[in-house]
Amino acid sequence: MWVAMWAGLSTGLGYTVQRAIKHTRHPYNMPKLRRAFWDRWKWVMVACWTGAWVAFNVAYVEELRWEEPGRLAVVAGVGLASVAYALMPGMGGGLRKVTWLKIPLIAVVWATATTHHPVLGLDPVLWMQRAMFIAGLTLPFDIRDLDVDRAHMTTLPMVMAPERVLAWARLLLVASAALSLGVWLNRLLEHGIRPVDGGPAVLFAQSLWAWWMLRPAHALPALQGQEHEREHFTGWRLDGVLVMPYLVLLALYFVLLFLAPVLRG
Repeated sequence: MWVAMWAGLSTGLGYTVQRAIKHTRHPYNMPKLRRAFWDRWKWVMVACWTGAWVAFNVAYVEELRWEEPGRLAVVAGVGLASVAYALMPGMGGGLRKVTWLKIPLIAVVWATATTHHPVLGLDPVLWMQRAMFIAGLTLPFDIRDLDVDRAHMTTLPMVMAPERVLAWARLLLVASAALSLGVWLNRLLEHGIRPVDGGPAVLFAQSLWAWWMLRPAHALPALQGQEHEREHFTGWRLDGVLVMPYLVLLALYFVLLFLAPVLRG
């Protein structure tokens, strides 16, 4: 649990720092609704995420195993890559402005940050699944920001058609789902049903859910509509696939808890 909490705090802090840098240096490259939010809450968000991350690292300093060989190097590398994404000397806007590097960089950083275990190291299969999932989930955001980005950078939907970018996103999500399903079924065959093996099942559900959300007839109008519609689709519904499988599992747990006495009777 503490490993998952550290990964969540680290990715939250990284995303907040990136957005804060972008807002500070190039506020008018952001859509109006997003810019208004960051105008008001930027420093509160930076302070809260930084404080939570530092407090957690102090509280769990022994469990995080900073003395393990390579542990500090991996975390430092992920942190530097996150900053370079938004801020790089000689590049007005960081590595995110390199068209063919932006999505792979996001995928590599997020996959490493969310799968590198302080004790067990890196699981290459889990890392690959997460990298494909993050890449597939991120590509639609470039379609959403097409009009905003056009004035100051070149993104994949400008090089390829938005329809083709969406097709690549769905392909990556299907691959991610298939890999997760394979890992889950393999563990079921080896060990039977164990709560500890629920992770691959959740990853499978997240990937498949996102793939369904990105059906072209459904997603393209939402990603290319009015600003409020675009922000709602990506910020709530598409990003929502990260938490919805957990809510479903929680609901099933309470249903089974309620039905258990009835079934025993």
